[in-house]
Amino acid sequence: VSIRLRYAFLEKFLESTFNRISLGSPYPIVEVKLTKGISDVFKSSYNYTKLSGSISDYKKISPYGNIYYNLFGGKTYGTLPYMLLDIPPGNEIYYYNKYAFNLMNRYEYLHDQYAGINFEHNIGNGIFRFIPLTRKLKFRQFWSAKALWGSLSDKNRDLNMPANSDYKFASLDGNTYLEIGTGVDNIFKVFRVDFIWRVLPQPLPPEKVKRFGIFGSFRLAF
Repeated sequence: VSIRLRYAFLEKFLESTFNRISLGSPYPIVEVKLTKGISDVFKSSYNYTKLSGSISDYKKISPYGNIYYNLFGGKTYGTLPYMLLDIPPGNEIYYYNKYAFNLMNRYEYLHDQYAGINFEHNIGNGIFRFIPLTRKLKFRQFWSAKALWGSLSDKNRDLNMPANSDYKFASLDGNTYLEIGTGVDNIFKVFRVDFIWRVLPQPLPPEKVKRFGIFGSFRLAF
């Protein structure tokens, strides 16, 4: 059973018969979600409580471009198998995902409490204004940073990380995961290329972890 509360002052929408698309708000958007798991209902097995929330905003800071940020966090109360805990969204393809950690593998980390930030600053033409060709093509420069902190209780660790398990989950245990990036946007008014570096936690795992990646994406902006 879940309840989700969302506050977006002066938010605008495009509506059709079956769809409602947000055009954003000039003010920060706040969301809070509370979920309660109840055992012995339709053969369910677990009692637990999940609480999560976020604050996000997109703001113009003329003449320095615009910024986007999303602060988020959550906590799970209860001893649960991994699929009911908090698994940060990783990305194992080369299409850039704005809402995922692009150099993190899927199911790489497991937490029952976490907090993080997703930040992007679009500078505008930036250094491209000094090059005649890129100035004419209206390329845009940006930089981004994504950070995550998380931990796992002893009871959830014992359940999901037994010593004889073939698959080894990991937890940040209060350490910081950080990836930073930069790139080129508005390529032919559609395409974007991101260059991402994974810098924390140190030392980086020696295998099956990407330290640097190049990602592509596209969008239509009006």
